[in-house]
Amino acid sequence: MGAYLPGPAGFAVLAAVKFGGYVVAGVTLRKLQPAITAGVMKIAATRTGLGILLGPPLALALLAFGHMPGKNPVIFIYFLLFFLRLLIWALLLVLFTRRLRLPQSTFWLYAGAGAVWSCLLDLPGFGLAIITPGQIVIC
Repeated sequence: MGAYLPGPAGFAVLAAVKFGGYVVAGVTLRKLQPAITAGVMKIAATRTGLGILLGPPLALALLAFGHMPGKNPVIFIYFLLFFLRLLIWALLLVLFTRRLRLPQSTFWLYAGAGAVWSCLLDLPGFGLAIITPGQIVIC
């Protein structure tokens, strides 16, 4: 029996869940930092776009790297994924808070909260993606 990957519809469902979650994150960020002038949709679209551009190649690299002997791949991959998401959220914050002078501790608190939120969005996102019709069989 072969393994399956989500197909185009599953990928679209994952992107939609992530986008919706990033809208919530954008609303929260703007409430915490009212000086941010970018719209919530722009923040969500940018974060989703970064995930679409960087996610698949990084996920494939992590899967290949995670098959090293003696390591628990799930824990190891999620640790690396969290770190990468932390950096992606830091990039997003740099883009949208350039003119603000956020203290370092606040900046990294926001980036860390964003990374945790991205990981939590995986639960409904991947859960729905794997049950969406149109899966791709891999051998």
